[in-house]
Amino acid sequence: MKITMQLFEIKLAISQQTKYPTIISYADSNHYLLGVKDEQGNFRSARNKTGELVSLNSIKQAEVLLKQQGIHYAMIEIQTAYDEMIGNSSASHYRYRVEF
Repeated sequence: MKITMQLFEIKLAISQQTKYPTIISYADSNHYLLGVKDEQGNFRSARNKTGELVSLNSIKQAEVLLKQQGIHYAMIEIQTAYDEMIGNSSASHYRYRVEF
């Protein structure tokens, strides 16, 4: 389930220590999604002030937006069509933490 949130809400969500900032990358795509995930793996995508989905062209753009909110880390999650094709669960997506 994907639930949306305003960009400024990310800092509040992670300050409650139940969510962490997440940048989702889809292999072979130049679009990155920014949002937060909770402990159950539910992703809430960020939206800008006008309510549009935040879709970025690079991880660096996502880092800049997070820094503007006072956040200095994120989990990067890389998803591929191959995972879906062979039936891998979302738990098997490649993830790593980046500090900036």
